[in-house]
Amino acid sequence: MMQKIWRSNNFLNFILFPFSILYYFTFIIYKFCSKEKKCNVPVLCVGNITLGGAGKTPTVIELRKFLSNSFEKIYVLTRGYKGKAKGPLIVGNNHTFHDVGEESLLHSQFGLTCVSKNKFLGAKFCEAQGGKLIIMDDGLQSRDIKKDCKVLVIDGNYGFGNNKIFPSGPLREPIRSGIKKSDLILIIGNKRNICKFDIIPKHKIFSAKKEISIESCKNKKLFVFSALGNNTNFHNSLLHSGFTIKRIKSFSDHYIFKKNDILSILNLAKKENLTVVCTKKDYIKVPEEFKNKITPVNLNLKIEKKNKFEQRVLECLRAN
Repeated sequence: MMQKIWRSNNFLNFILFPFSILYYFTFIIYKFCSKEKKCNVPVLCVGNITLGGAGKTPTVIELRKFLSNSFEKIYVLTRGYKGKAKGPLIVGNNHTFHDVGEESLLHSQFGLTCVSKNKFLGAKFCEAQGGKLIIMDDGLQSRDIKKDCKVLVIDGNYGFGNNKIFPSGPLREPIRSGIKKSDLILIIGNKRNICKFDIIPKHKIFSAKKEISIESCKNKKLFVFSALGNNTNFHNSLLHSGFTIKRIKSFSDHYIFKKNDILSILNLAKKENLTVVCTKKDYIKVPEEFKNKITPVNLNLKIEKKNKFEQRVLECLRAN
């Protein structure tokens, strides 16, 4: 709901503006009163400056894949949002999304993943486990750890919303400061909406697009459900990939599905002869008894000029 409200200027944004001023000054105080701690291994941070989904998780997965050619042991470090475990711990087969959050479980399917509410303790834990590179999923605004390379991910279709600071808008920090401190900027989707901002240095910009892969559903009518920061993005990715969506059920970001939620979706889909699909991240939270009736979507990120992007990331990591 807030994603829609934050797309434009309206009366609610105006009412919330004093709280945005308070939020911004709190951010400034935090920035100047905290000091980043240096790790003994390179740290790559993938983050955004807006609340909600921008594409951080698929970006981290893609970065891990190609950086594994240059680093022997890579750990993805995450807070394990909505998980109960404080950590630091290595995500294993015995963990559930209740313990470590669904994003951590998704990352663990691709390699070593550490969950820690205290990011610096998590980073030291990764070092002690023999980690040669730490990739942070989120944390661009945090001051816990010194980041050797910062990649800012922007949803090209949503952009910066109404360009206002939370709660009047979706921004975690001002656009200018977020861009200035970032080493590289990866725009996922329509980059023309972002490139019109003169404050963005062109040499920092790279582009990417999401690719959907569910061949078994290519000629079927879909019932799509999701609980993402930006559900519309997921729907548009399916439509642009040629899939036919007949019904949509959207939940709030990180929503934990109840049994009745899934039953309601499956019953309606059966009645209308629809194939039920969701993201891999949401599929993790589907009760086990229903998983064979739902198709998870493979969402891959295709980075344009990938070799050049990889080279720039490596240069950035080695320079620090």
